[in-house]
Amino acid sequence: MSSFRTFAIAGVGNVGVHIAEELLKKKQVGKVTDLVILSRSSSKNENVEKLVSQGARMASVDYTSEASLIAALKGVDVVISTVSHHQLGIQPLLTSAAKKAGVRLFVPSEFGNPSDDAEGGLLMAKKQVHLKLKELDLPYLLAFTGPSPGFVLSPEFHVDFENGKAAVGGDGNALISFTSMPDMGSFLAYVLTNLPPDQLNWKVLRIEGERISFNEIFKQYTAKTGRKIAITYQTLAELEAVLKANPYDFPSYIHWTWAQGGGVVGKPEELTNGLYPDWNPKKVIDVIAP
Repeated sequence: MSSFRTFAIAGVGNVGVHIAEELLKKKQVGKVTDLVILSRSSSKNENVEKLVSQGARMASVDYTSEASLIAALKGVDVVISTVSHHQLGIQPLLTSAAKKAGVRLFVPSEFGNPSDDAEGGLLMAKKQVHLKLKELDLPYLLAFTGPSPGFVLSPEFHVDFENGKAAVGGDGNALISFTSMPDMGSFLAYVLTNLPPDQLNWKVLRIEGERISFNEIFKQYTAKTGRKIAITYQTLAELEAVLKANPYDFPSYIHWTWAQGGGVVGKPEELTNGLYPDWNPKKVIDVIAP
């Protein structure tokens, strides 16, 4: 049984709000005693206000001030960071503050493609946090979930169901691990409040709701809705040319990674779905065409 009872979350814009909601459910049954939502004092956030109304506690912080972060994290067992890839730069100071505040476990912002074997590119910023936590001797729990279908199967990532068109990397047959954000939230909240620390400290979660290719997703979408998708396939060379011109083009980088098999969270035998026996994640088609 877990001895973690107090939690803090940095970033409640996407997956963070789902994790918070699931932890608040655990609070209602006595498994969580306190949930702190870290928020910039100058910002108004509807998600924060909603979570506070449900039983969370908001702490105003300055992410550039270690003292501010330490004060907010006093008494917290577990820090969960779900900041976006644009905000990864706040994590090194957050980890240092967590260590000094007595935090026992740090869950860095992952919730996507595995970054533990990154050797360059945009995922290196995440790997650097793993190294920082090891240096601090502050145990981490890494959550590799693959992308959320509700987030990446969108125009921003070159998939536009409303207008019936998509651009994907490679031939569209590479398998990708997808997990919806609510399913990510329920899984993480379950393991943090049910498993003992020795099953969480320095561990890696590799979970997926479904392992499926773009071509199969589009096939199922057309079968269910009757709407066809015009697909453009971008070669690796084409995507590399885009990235050479703009190394920070995240959607193109992701498609380039997926096309080479980097979209799965691990080998099937490495999956940790079984840590939550009653977990019943949604299939991709049920997220995009409910």
